[in-house]
Amino acid sequence: MERLKGMLFGSFVGDAFSLNVHWVYDTDKLMIEAQSQNDYVDPSKNLFHAHKHKGDFTHYGDQSLLLLKSISANKGFDLVAFQTNWLTYMQKYEGYMDHATKESMALLDQQNHRGSSSDELGGFARCFPLIFYYFDDPKLHDFVEAQTRMTHDDENLIHISHFLTDLTLELIIGKPLHESIDILMLKYPPFKRVFDRLKAHREEDTIEFVKDIGQSCTSEYAFPATMYLILKYEHQFAEALRLNNLCGGDSASRGIIIGAILGLINGYHNIPKHLIDHLNAYSIIENFSAYKRL
Repeated sequence: MERLKGMLFGSFVGDAFSLNVHWVYDTDKLMIEAQSQNDYVDPSKNLFHAHKHKGDFTHYGDQSLLLLKSISANKGFDLVAFQTNWLTYMQKYEGYMDHATKESMALLDQQNHRGSSSDELGGFARCFPLIFYYFDDPKLHDFVEAQTRMTHDDENLIHISHFLTDLTLELIIGKPLHESIDILMLKYPPFKRVFDRLKAHREEDTIEFVKDIGQSCTSEYAFPATMYLILKYEHQFAEALRLNNLCGGDSASRGIIIGAILGLINGYHNIPKHLIDHLNAYSIIENFSAYKRL
């Protein structure tokens, strides 16, 4: 339970921690404004999330919380119910509306459960409440794929989603991170070149290397950048989130996955307590974590 709860809370912490700097690409500016960040910061200066408050989520975290509530209300995942919840929620949503959301809202209906063609990593990032609830269920991969395709119907992203789900499952049972990745290369050989590159550049300057990989939302860049930060700061939860912010770009989708994986590896009690306590949705997440008795 320590690891699973760390994964669940870590995902939300990772999103909230990036709220003030999300989609800022200027790393020199970030070094000035966020170099010493160790708590949530009011995002009033962020063009995309200015109406929000510290401890809130980006649109990624908001959708992850919506998934959590849907699972809780339905005593499990139901794609039709979640799609209905999602469409209702997004029609009145006051936060940032990305392209994938707008396109999916136009496509989804009672017969169609597949949304935009976006390959952005944020489509998978909201999955961790689902993984928390179904980690021991053989239907987990089907559910992860279905909820991802609902807004991000891209084959490469789906492949990444299955890999990240399998990696999470390996870590849940206590396997070491590097061993888990080596094992999964047999199942996901196209990713071997990605991880060989990440390992070869482990000692490089973090910010410069992530900029070299790519800072943007597309999974082609966001996936290796996320895994680089996870590998390099495996046992440094807070430092990983701080450096993730300083790397710029889509720090939120990266942050959710970094927070989830490192929260899982290091456990709930190794996430800085103030980052958990200062989440504005703390009680909702805490109640959900207790709802699934293990």
